[in-house]
Amino acid sequence: MAETPADNQEHGTTPGEAAAAAVDPGSAQAAMSRQKMLTRATIGVGALMGAIIAVPVTVAALAPAFKVDTSYPIDIGPVKLYPEIPKGQVPWHEVTLEDAPDDTTGLSRRLVFVRNDGGDKFTVIANTCMHLGCPVQANATGFACPCHGGQYNSEGQRIAGPPVRPLNRYETSIDDRRHLILGQLYAVDDSLQRHQLKAPGQPLNGILRFLYPEAPAG
Repeated sequence: MAETPADNQEHGTTPGEAAAAAVDPGSAQAAMSRQKMLTRATIGVGALMGAIIAVPVTVAALAPAFKVDTSYPIDIGPVKLYPEIPKGQVPWHEVTLEDAPDDTTGLSRRLVFVRNDGGDKFTVIANTCMHLGCPVQANATGFACPCHGGQYNSEGQRIAGPPVRPLNRYETSIDDRRHLILGQLYAVDDSLQRHQLKAPGQPLNGILRFLYPEAPAG
């Protein structure tokens, strides 16, 4: 439908100006339209770049201090301390590796969850949430983070909430004294395939993984 003089007046242009803009790409009105389009495009690109840059910065600012423990191996005692737990109960033994007596929040407490899988096989999972590093808690069906609602299944794979990947794991072995020994801490992807360790909030797959450096090997 053709514009009426009233329509043109409502848009702030006269019929002559509208016609000139339509036939003359070099008119002031056409130039103004191009300027608005470029401005919006610039703002959009800037917002996207800002979001990409802000991801690692935000994680670094909000995450609790995360350090790679290079004190391997870790002896956590005789295997008999970690018997198989009947089904229907929380299948994990909790072992505290590091605690800060003056920390009333419990955020600095570092512990591991030990599960006896039978046949001298053990699964040992770290308690650090893969969102921002809060300590997760074990339950009968998996793990839960009280900080931001992250949820994991019984293998530590993320099933809900903001975590970017499954919980980290430790290598395990049994020495000549029948003690359970923890080796290096490592990251796993959604298929539980091993990867070099990264800090909480750092993805292992996808383009965003290139924004984060690998953690030093222990």
